[in-house]
Amino acid sequence: MKRLRLPRLRTLVAALVLGGLTAVAASRRESTARARSERHAEHRTHPAPNHREHARHPLSAGSPWASPAACENALARGGAERPAGVARVGAWNLHWFPDGRPGEAAPGYGADIAWLACAIAWMKLDVLAVEEIKRPPRGPAGLDELTHRLDALTGGDWRSLLDDCPHASGQHVGLLYDGKRARLRSHTVVGALNPLGEPCRDQLRPGLAGYFAFPGGLDLSIVAAHLKSGTDERGLDDRARSFAAFGAAAAGESARTSDRDVLFIGDLNTMGCETCVPEITPTAELAREDAVFAAVGTLARVSTEPACSHHYGGRSVLLDWAVKADLAELPSGRHITVSGPCGELGCDALGSDLPAQRYLSDHCPIWLDLDDADRD
Repeated sequence: MKRLRLPRLRTLVAALVLGGLTAVAASRRESTARARSERHAEHRTHPAPNHREHARHPLSAGSPWASPAACENALARGGAERPAGVARVGAWNLHWFPDGRPGEAAPGYGADIAWLACAIAWMKLDVLAVEEIKRPPRGPAGLDELTHRLDALTGGDWRSLLDDCPHASGQHVGLLYDGKRARLRSHTVVGALNPLGEPCRDQLRPGLAGYFAFPGGLDLSIVAAHLKSGTDERGLDDRARSFAAFGAAAAGESARTSDRDVLFIGDLNTMGCETCVPEITPTAELAREDAVFAAVGTLARVSTEPACSHHYGGRSVLLDWAVKADLAELPSGRHITVSGPCGELGCDALGSDLPAQRYLSDHCPIWLDLDDADRD
């Protein structure tokens, strides 16, 4: 056997060590980059199992949020209560619909569209602002299946509309509506809600406004909104810029439609700032934006019950809510209803491993009843 001389042996050992260290460093860089990408891509995986939390606060067997079969039974019993003479407008972040994750579809992920249609039908909605819809062809294809199922369940004429941003991998905002109950007169992208100054810049979203008329005389602009996520200073600042644009956006929509009634509704992501010094809680962020709306004079946040629409990291927070401009058809004291597991269990008992959170969305849907009358 040929023996390596000592200098050559040392060189070989050094090369092997250096190669190993380089591979480890590359692996660490790849892992760090992946983690950074996941933090800033504004997506969430399905909730990690927490069986103890789930078992302690189960949904009732008859809840539409307990299972697809339970939803079908609840819908057969008549669905949610709805007063006469109202139009019901809602919002729901559908969590990278229809695949439940960014990128390509994967086994074990994705919305249960039949259950989702049942839940929307159960809520008796006329218009639903939706967020986190994937780009064509996956998003529109999923919405087509959803609207067909809704037609069959409700006897309605459900239609969908998305913003026209050409994001290759981003999320879109949209409007679902029953054409038999809500007539879409016009629509437009509201670019001012993107904090970077352009409607589709850097994967952030514009608003999508639809001007709707209802059978009893109510007409208004409904703006689907999905603001920047993140508990860091960048997320907080981007949201603040978007909120600061609500006044001008409402004025622009009023000029476009000759109607001052505007409702901004959706996932407004008021999750606070954990990296700020001092830390800004979600409640404190809401208070800051209330002051912004009060300064505008024509805007106001609509109260929400219960005050949570999402559970993550052991806490329940209010991310999904609405802001009104004028809107005399909203009587004083009427509030947004948070439905889903949030509404049934309440904020303190809400967990993070419920079937509805896995197969529908990690957000809870919300709705608001407006008097279907013309009071302009």
